[in-house]
Amino acid sequence: MEAYPPDYVQHNLPLVLVSGFGELDNDGSPPGRQEYGARISTQSPECLSDQAKRLLQGLRALDGTGCAWNSTALPGSTGSVRYQIKTVGRSYTLPARKAAPLPKVPGSESPPVARNAELHSPLSPLSPGSPVFPDGVFTPLWLHKHQHQVPCLFVAVFQIRANEASQDERLRGDINAIKHALTRSMFKTRLAVILISDRSILDAPDLEDRIAVIRRAAGLDSKTGLFFMPPMSAEAEITIFVQDMMRLLQPSCIEYYRDLTKRARRKKARGGPPPLSGTPVGGASQATTQSGWNVRYEVKQGVFAEFRQEMDVAERHFSAALEELFTTEGGVFETTSNWSPRWDEVRLLSDATALRILRCQLWNGQTTRAVQSWVNYKSRVRDLLDRRGKGSATYCWNAWESQWANIMSQLVQLADITPLRKSHDTGSDQPGVQVYAQPEKGAAIGERLPAWYSLHHSGYWLRLFAKGIRARWEKALAIPEEDRVPPGQSPASSVANRWQTYDSYLVPDPHQEAPLSGEGAYDHVTELGRACIRAAEEFEARQQARMSEQIKLELAEDLIDAGSRSDALQLLTVLWEESTWRADDWHIPFRRLLLMLLGCARHDQSPQLSSTIPAVVWELLAIAHIDAPDTTLDLTNCLHDRQGEEPISLTFTDKTRLCPFTTHFAFGTLSSYVGEAQECQLTLKLNAPPTTKPLQISSVAVKLGNKQVIIRHDGAESDVAIATPLQSLQSMRELDDGSLESSADLRFRPQTAKTLEFAVMLREARVCDVDDVVIHVETSKFALRHRLSQESILPTNRWRIAKDGVMDTFLLPHMDSRFMAIHPKPPKVQIALQDPRIQYFTDEHIRLSIKLYNGEAEAVTGAITPRIESTDDDQALDLKWAGDEPPFDITKTVSNLAASAIVMVELFVYAPPEATTVTLALDMQYTLASDPGTTLTKTTSIDLKIVPAFEAKFTFAPRLHLDPWPSYFSAPSTTEDVLDGVKQLWHLGAQLSSRTDQEILVRKVELAVHEVQGGALCTIGNAIQEKEEEETLSLGPGEKKVSDFQLTTQKFSLDDRRPTHLDLSLIVTWSTTTGSAAEEAAETIIAAPRLTIPTTEPRVLCTISQREKTKNEEYHILQYHLENPSTHFLTFAVTMEASNEFGFSGHKYRTMSLAPLSRHHVEYRLLLHEEVEEGRWIKPNLQVVDSYYNKNLRVNPGGQGVQLGKEGEIMVWAGGVPSGEEGRT
Repeated sequence: MEAYPPDYVQHNLPLVLVSGFGELDNDGSPPGRQEYGARISTQSPECLSDQAKRLLQGLRALDGTGCAWNSTALPGSTGSVRYQIKTVGRSYTLPARKAAPLPKVPGSESPPVARNAELHSPLSPLSPGSPVFPDGVFTPLWLHKHQHQVPCLFVAVFQIRANEASQDERLRGDINAIKHALTRSMFKTRLAVILISDRSILDAPDLEDRIAVIRRAAGLDSKTGLFFMPPMSAEAEITIFVQDMMRLLQPSCIEYYRDLTKRARRKKARGGPPPLSGTPVGGASQATTQSGWNVRYEVKQGVFAEFRQEMDVAERHFSAALEELFTTEGGVFETTSNWSPRWDEVRLLSDATALRILRCQLWNGQTTRAVQSWVNYKSRVRDLLDRRGKGSATYCWNAWESQWANIMSQLVQLADITPLRKSHDTGSDQPGVQVYAQPEKGAAIGERLPAWYSLHHSGYWLRLFAKGIRARWEKALAIPEEDRVPPGQSPASSVANRWQTYDSYLVPDPHQEAPLSGEGAYDHVTELGRACIRAAEEFEARQQARMSEQIKLELAEDLIDAGSRSDALQLLTVLWEESTWRADDWHIPFRRLLLMLLGCARHDQSPQLSSTIPAVVWELLAIAHIDAPDTTLDLTNCLHDRQGEEPISLTFTDKTRLCPFTTHFAFGTLSSYVGEAQECQLTLKLNAPPTTKPLQISSVAVKLGNKQVIIRHDGAESDVAIATPLQSLQSMRELDDGSLESSADLRFRPQTAKTLEFAVMLREARVCDVDDVVIHVETSKFALRHRLSQESILPTNRWRIAKDGVMDTFLLPHMDSRFMAIHPKPPKVQIALQDPRIQYFTDEHIRLSIKLYNGEAEAVTGAITPRIESTDDDQALDLKWAGDEPPFDITKTVSNLAASAIVMVELFVYAPPEATTVTLALDMQYTLASDPGTTLTKTTSIDLKIVPAFEAKFTFAPRLHLDPWPSYFSAPSTTEDVLDGVKQLWHLGAQLSSRTDQEILVRKVELAVHEVQGGALCTIGNAIQEKEEEETLSLGPGEKKVSDFQLTTQKFSLDDRRPTHLDLSLIVTWSTTTGSAAEEAAETIIAAPRLTIPTTEPRVLCTISQREKTKNEEYHILQYHLENPSTHFLTFAVTMEASNEFGFSGHKYRTMSLAPLSRHHVEYRLLLHEEVEEGRWIKPNLQVVDSYYNKNLRVNPGGQGVQLGKEGEIMVWAGGVPSGEEGRT
């Protein structure tokens, strides 16, 4: 847009003049003749307070000069508009509404004419002083007048102080002076007054009356004419004040431009202009046509609609004006000669009108219509120039075409269309970056639009701009020499012919466009460079890197053609370093880049470019064969003309540079073992064109895991070896760092491949692959190192062999020959468990006999390490080798185990207390006597199933304690150590069942008390033995052992009524074999169920004494012991039932009352009806009923000879001495 007058292309905003802050906006005088009208001048001082400055900032915030050209850029609610805020001083001169009358010539006589009929606007074609007089159509001065000189609103700002009423008269006078000046100017500009006060009305009530007097005296409207601004401390308050004020004034501003629109519509409706004979300067040969007047007023109405921000209305008027310009039925272009200066003026107006149409369409979101309008207007202009102008075959058309594309790019940028924003301008709530905007609804109903009609971002339009500049440059260079000479040095015929051929619209003349001397020519190169860089930046901002690189490459080519090799070199270097063509294999454009860069670098003799030349040649060797068979490249001598420089070191990777070699690698087998030689083949192919000289590699390094193989060039090889396609490297030397080195002929002819076969021994078990290949090229001028990563090394499925001098291949059996599995060398040492058992037992000290057998052909030395691989509960187990002394070492050394020899070792495994399944892993790492550097590993896993050794059943019953009970009525003991609770005796029976599958030895069975709760003491007596037993008892599978224990409990306090809880466990010491070592004895702890002993419950115990003899008979004494451990008196009814087995002596029925904490005895003498010598079990039935609760008390055995029957009844042994099972209770 820079080629057009700024007023033609500027977006029109309502002009608001603010007076009272000083003349801060200095807008220079417009070009051309200027006549001045009414002058506004006031005497009040300028407002310089802080509040006034902040008010000015608030007003400037509504200035929309720098905002985007779209509706979304407007702030506030829907319908609000932006303004152009301009500050002026206390004096301002408005332009004249009417032109000044022509001076009267003395002595001349003219008929009297009414003043309002003869005077017109100074810019009207009817005013002799107008730039468009007499036949012009439009001038940008009219736009300048309405945008920068005549405001729709004049805001006068004054300072009013609370204590200075004397200034009110001056304020009224200044306001009236402004009103009168606006009235004299005949413009309908609105007036608004702002009074800035230092105090509020609440603080100074008299201000309200003063303001009312000023308003009435000046005749201002109370809502839109006068605004009072009290002191405001916050910026938000000032912002709200300004926005509210402008919201009230906005209808007046819009109405101002609406009145101007109505006036223009009325003038258009009057018809054409009056005859020229009626003008003060009659006799003119031509006047503005009817179409010209229609265009003039359509443009005015469109501009006024744009002032009102009614862009759809503005587009309609601008489109009507454009049709009037191009119509073939008396249009402006049809009635204007192409040699007339008015032709260029009309073209300027036409371009400005078309530009405004595009702006209106983009404002309304009609992107596809905007592209269609752009294309249609370009076609109409070209058709017009070919038909009425000087044609479109000259540089003038290409200049306009490029400017028209530049206009569209600037419009797209200024419109700030959301889909076309740059990536860093797109918010998080917006979709990703788009290249073009989608067509609007209704743009193409029922037809398929071309892709170009979808509005693309400004980069595409800038690319068209650059294309037009390039075409203009080419045609400028093609201008004949006779047309490049200045007119003063050319014959008249040549000048006349030049005037008819070339169009000077927005471009210099041919002798200035491309002068023959070359001095002062138009700088096409600079303009082209700016356009291309701008276009490239737009493409880069939207991740279109390839298009950006293409534009830069074309620009570099143009710079080279123009002789600017230094600028081209700088551009090409950056493009070469950052190019995406390298990674994307776009070799054709990348080759153009390399050739241009090489030519510029060779032309520039600076030492800084010495490293660029071999790097570029190195990459050209990789792609030069595409379309340049005659290209001769010599990497070795590419720096032969650079003298006296130190060798250059270059390091490349496949990510940063292309490599001229294609690399293939293959392992000979799919898998192998550690320590075995692995056959490998490395194939290198030089991709250079056939005309390239042979290339010699200094060395190539291949990295295979931790092993590196370096193959150096052998200069002693004959020239015949260069053609050898397969070279087998027999001798490999190992260097100090562990890498292998060999030599081969590394000279390559173009388009030939060479395979290097070698063997390498890998000593690490892993999946081995080729990590990288490094190619070294060394000359006297430079040293080049190129590293190819695994991604750039290609696999091959063919293995090359030489058979009778003929090359042959065979298929490899694996998919990816770059990988090979290296397995550990299979160990031949065998580890086995001697005499394994099916199961083992908890808490057992397991002795495992392990047999080691050396199956190797030679002696081995190593160490065996046991480890627990897994357990059900992740519990660690203790391991110990037999015979080890503390501190124990978990690893056992096996030294010099001869071939086929066997050695036995014993391992103790301490089983856990819970049942589980354990996996014991035995790892033996050993080395052969002949190869101590290679470690072999043998691992054997043994599953140990651990189950419980015993199953226990417990019985718990009360017994009679013989000690007397303490009296409830006696005084307690004063000794602290003496317990005054009741002693109670209990019987605990434990039955052990062996769950083993073999005979075991039970050495000891003990009962342990872990915890006593309830404030009591528990003591354990010795185990009850019915007969003398051996210290060790043998239990077979499924056999049982019964152990009886006596427990005595006693409360610490007689008053303690809480129950007592006992936590007990059975400790069994046992072993698996008789006479085994003490360290193999196991100790198993079996937890007994928790026992609860009630303290306050009464109970009945039954005992029987040995039989007694009288004179004639024998009888047994049966005693029942009733205990009342509670603190209450209890009454019991005791009834002895008769029996057929015996007779008894005692109370058959009686009632007994028990005092608290007392025990009573009931005795019966039993006489058997039939005497049995061996004895037998009888069932006396004593009923004890609690009289209060009417519940039977259970009778419990209280000693030997008494037991419970199957149905819970009491059974006593009578007739003999109890023994064995009969005595057990």
